[in-house]
Amino acid sequence: MTPPERLHVGLALSGLGGGGAERATLSLAAALLERGHRVDLLLLRCKGAYRSAIPDGLRLCYPRRPDSDRDLLRHCRARGIETRPLSVNPLAAARLWLALRRAYPALGVRPGNALDASVVARYVREARPQLLLSALPRADAALLYGRAAGAVAVPAVVAVHLNARLAYSPLQRARARALYPNADALVAVSRGAADELARALEIDVARVRVIPNPVPVAEIERLSRAEAPHDWFREGEPPVVLTVTRESPPKDPGTLIEAFARVRRKRPARLAFMGAFPKPYRAELRALAARAGVAEDVAFLGFDENPWRHMRRAAVVALSSRHEGLPLTLVEALACGTPVVSTDSPHGPREILGDGRWGALVPVGDAPALARALEETLDGRRPPAEALVRRAADFSPERAAAAYEALFRAVLADAPPAGA
Repeated sequence: MTPPERLHVGLALSGLGGGGAERATLSLAAALLERGHRVDLLLLRCKGAYRSAIPDGLRLCYPRRPDSDRDLLRHCRARGIETRPLSVNPLAAARLWLALRRAYPALGVRPGNALDASVVARYVREARPQLLLSALPRADAALLYGRAAGAVAVPAVVAVHLNARLAYSPLQRARARALYPNADALVAVSRGAADELARALEIDVARVRVIPNPVPVAEIERLSRAEAPHDWFREGEPPVVLTVTRESPPKDPGTLIEAFARVRRKRPARLAFMGAFPKPYRAELRALAARAGVAEDVAFLGFDENPWRHMRRAAVVALSSRHEGLPLTLVEALACGTPVVSTDSPHGPREILGDGRWGALVPVGDAPALARALEETLDGRRPPAEALVRRAADFSPERAAAAYEALFRAVLADAPPAGA
């Protein structure tokens, strides 16, 4: 049997911030490399918190800028990960900006959009990938603006990790309606996110492929056994409700704090927030906790590349979001064998938790219901840990990589020959 052709794929991100889409893209890159493909990671800005999640064998491409993260580059070079700086011509970016402004007068194209698109164009000319996959709105716009201007002449696949109707700004929705239908393929990370994307773009939902984000279950199981540095996670301490989140109103931390206060009035417990919060946001949450009378029982753990060592030792992982795409925190908690409680937000939690089979679902914004679900979980009303881990395995990187590989091959088969 002839072995399948090795693909050369570029994965485009705005940076390596500590979000779920970035980690999912790195997990996908690792799985594609395992399948024998050549993978580049194109960063529009060489910045970000992730380090150890960058897989060996990947090539990191980035624009040559004075503010590039030197620690990130040193980390990659120390591990033998190839790094490739890209020179960007400001004059060419300016010409591209003028062309895009003429083509899309209603979208308010900014010089930064054109500069991002020129980075993608430079990468394509120098690295010559067979196709590009982008994730998150900034990278999507860079790829599709470049395509629209004729500067990026490779097939484009756009993966939408967010709820396009609720999470996108009006400008992002207008840009998506103008640009996304020109992609060679659209991917959503959940069935609900696909429905929302189709409604936002006013297209047939059949055009949107659903491929759930990958979660490295085996790696999570291994890393979760590392010691958790915070004293609260030691044996004999009160149970910890853990939430892994970021600064964003739709994450609705106020409802979680109110629910936790209700729990705390009945039993000893603690609430830990994990994520890189700016000082003003952290102060705002501390004030909410103080007004609820639980300030001494709320901690902020900051960003951790290995959140799973805390998840494994938490009594429950909670998600209070008003809307989502596919919240990987829930899958990661299941991979640790830790029970979860989540709002039934659009979309993702219900799909992950099997209509409540693998974790409690409560109405959005309902603090009393969230408190009851937390109490029941702390009382031991939860699925067995082994069942949770088995459910998490349904989101393995191998499954996601196989689905993306099939999609890439279909896109390439439909693409016109080079130079046509």
